[in-house]
Amino acid sequence: MNDATKNIKDQLEQIWQLENLRNFANTPARIRSQSQNEWMPPMDIEPKREMLYLSVGIPDSIHLPREGLFQAMQGVLENEDDASLRYGFGQGYYPIRKYLAEKYTREKGMPVTEDWFQLTNGSSAAIDLIVRSMIEPGDVIITESPTYMGSLANFIGVGAEICPVSMDEEGLDMSELASKIETLKAQNKKVKLIYTISAFQNPSGGSMSHQRKSELLQLSAREKVLILDDIAYGDLYYESKPEEALSAMSGGYGVLTVGTLSKIIATGLRVGWIHANPDAINLFGRMRFDMGQNQMALRMVGSFLEQGLLEPHGDMVRTLYKKKMTFIADALNHRLADFVSFDRPKGGFYLWAKLADGLKAKEVWRTATHEGIAVNPGYMFFPDQTEPHPEFLRIAYSWTPMEQLEEAVNRLATACQRVADGDAA
Repeated sequence: MNDATKNIKDQLEQIWQLENLRNFANTPARIRSQSQNEWMPPMDIEPKREMLYLSVGIPDSIHLPREGLFQAMQGVLENEDDASLRYGFGQGYYPIRKYLAEKYTREKGMPVTEDWFQLTNGSSAAIDLIVRSMIEPGDVIITESPTYMGSLANFIGVGAEICPVSMDEEGLDMSELASKIETLKAQNKKVKLIYTISAFQNPSGGSMSHQRKSELLQLSAREKVLILDDIAYGDLYYESKPEEALSAMSGGYGVLTVGTLSKIIATGLRVGWIHANPDAINLFGRMRFDMGQNQMALRMVGSFLEQGLLEPHGDMVRTLYKKKMTFIADALNHRLADFVSFDRPKGGFYLWAKLADGLKAKEVWRTATHEGIAVNPGYMFFPDQTEPHPEFLRIAYSWTPMEQLEEAVNRLATACQRVADGDAA
């Protein structure tokens, strides 16, 4: 490198250091860059043993349908057509949309066609596409509190104002919701979306009752606010399927539903969708600028579905996750009865544990990391983290091997006892 090139390099390095680049970033990016990474452990704590994880909400790795997916992929690659290896545009791979339409018609009792579905790179991309299409900076999105922190990042990314509404055992608190909408309207703010995870909610594990769904639909119609229903965990029921879907109750109007195969098959596939009336689907399709999805993955998944492999796999994993939930709930009641209380979820991946008075989630999270067990502190799931909230832990049991669950609970018990004794990390 000659002197002139080195001088240019040194000058550019001095100008474009990270802090200077942040000055060019938009407001959402600056907010995100200065906040705690929700999925990372505390960086200043060194675990004293190899980590176990009760913080990962993804499918059990031992029971992934590897053989079925491998055979499906092999069949796709052996096809002389190059469609699996080129761009794919439009609403997405037809056989998957056809499968989803037939499944929805059969299970929800509302006939729909494949035109009611837009495939996306997972449900997170579906949410991102909806908010990029619907939200102007300053528009209000009302969310459950607590709620999934990943969706909050989507909302922050488009400059939305997030308004949290508390929940009870049936779902959103409707009195509080109505009052907050009235207040926001009086402030000349535009409420665009109400975001809910209506089945086996992340992080609480609860589901919205039929009565509460009906009340929510009536309020949203009266106020002309769209509902964004995230059903990522809807197929992970332990005993009975979730009650009638918001989309079916509304006839498909005023409700935008997002779903995914990530939680029931594998997260790396990135096959999700938006379900809405065809006019809405056309609108969202016009806002897609990603040059299409992974056509190899779509065709592999399409073959997996067409061979009828999802249904037996779904039955197997529902049994597995119910077994894991029962085991860890029993272990928590045995080892941490003085420290946590919770309701047993009826589906999904998560147990929402309320800490006993005097225990702080942040201290338990940090001390648990030192003991070699990762959990999620509950405050990260509340949109307004600056406000005081009850102290919770989200305990994810889906990914952790069965043989590690007992030791994981023992380590968490040790961490809670340390915090109670004034020995927090």
